[in-house]
Amino acid sequence: MNYLSPKAWFGVKLTHAPADKQPRRGTTTLVEQLKARCPTLANPAQASYVPSWLLPQGDIQTIYLYTQHFKPADCPVEYEREVFVFEDGGRAAVDWARPRRHPEAGAPLVILVPGTAGTSFDYYARSFIHCLAKQLPGCQAVVLQSRGCNGVDLVTPKGFHCGHTDDLREFVAHISKRMPDVPLVGIGFSLGANILTKYVGEEGDGCRFVAAASVCNPFDIDMTVRSLCAPSLRNRCLYGAALTRSLVSLFASNEKVIMASDLGLDADSIRAARNISEFNDKYTAKVFGYESAKDMHVRGSSTRFLKSIKIPMLFINALDDPMCCRQAIPFAEIESNPNLVLAVTRYGGHLAFFEGSRLTPWLPRQLVRFIDAMLTW
Repeated sequence: MNYLSPKAWFGVKLTHAPADKQPRRGTTTLVEQLKARCPTLANPAQASYVPSWLLPQGDIQTIYLYTQHFKPADCPVEYEREVFVFEDGGRAAVDWARPRRHPEAGAPLVILVPGTAGTSFDYYARSFIHCLAKQLPGCQAVVLQSRGCNGVDLVTPKGFHCGHTDDLREFVAHISKRMPDVPLVGIGFSLGANILTKYVGEEGDGCRFVAAASVCNPFDIDMTVRSLCAPSLRNRCLYGAALTRSLVSLFASNEKVIMASDLGLDADSIRAARNISEFNDKYTAKVFGYESAKDMHVRGSSTRFLKSIKIPMLFINALDDPMCCRQAIPFAEIESNPNLVLAVTRYGGHLAFFEGSRLTPWLPRQLVRFIDAMLTW
């Protein structure tokens, strides 16, 4: 192979089980279906991602994505807000994309799980829903946000953590009861990708989703957190610091409710947390009953659950992702499960994947085509 050719440099690398082990519907295997319906992601002759020359590197892509969260006019999506109440009394914001179709119509429903403290207004969510509405107008979309996010304050001490799947499980069970004949597809982004993947593995044969997709999954939370806590200029000025601030801010906004619990928490030390690991040690791990932050990170990592996934699931990761370690991508584990397909790009940053001079997002089109492929397989 000529490693200097554009195809070798910008091509999408697929990892999956051999054809004779893949699930088959009729005469078509999983990867054959993806090659036919998602050629720009799975067909070697067409699959490539070329980053915009304006944003040629992962850090720049990721920073630019963050700036787009504050520009809803560039990608308009209207939502109808529902406050979902869990069995323990906790609440979360659930935003349904408009126009909302009648459940009895049987339109497929895509459930989005955002990243750390992510919301329905984040650009990666809006750009996907905008693309879905254009290319698959028969689909519905809903964003399940974490407790304490996007205007719905905590009413119990528990917020969220890397491997907390109970809220997603309860919401999916509710939707299944309310819309029993509707096909469900799950899409997870960043931390939400880890949560979704872990949930799908935990559910095994009983998973209600017909298919799922994971984007920029950290996979190994302990490795990812250690990387984000490393004393580098990148972490002090960008990723580690930004994530820590968002977590501390969430705690500060809900401090009265959290501290009203009898959990032995020290508010001053939580507010003074210098990194994600410290914050999780002082607050999250204690609230959720883990021995330590490391214990929570290890037990919450989705890699451990890949072998138990029984539905078609797509993973998309970029090698220049500044927040997810490329060393954590579990190539062997994915190849050993015939239901899984991993698509790796050389560039793209964290959830960004902008291309061309107009900075068009490449990612939403791939996800929508994947959904179409799975619904028609």
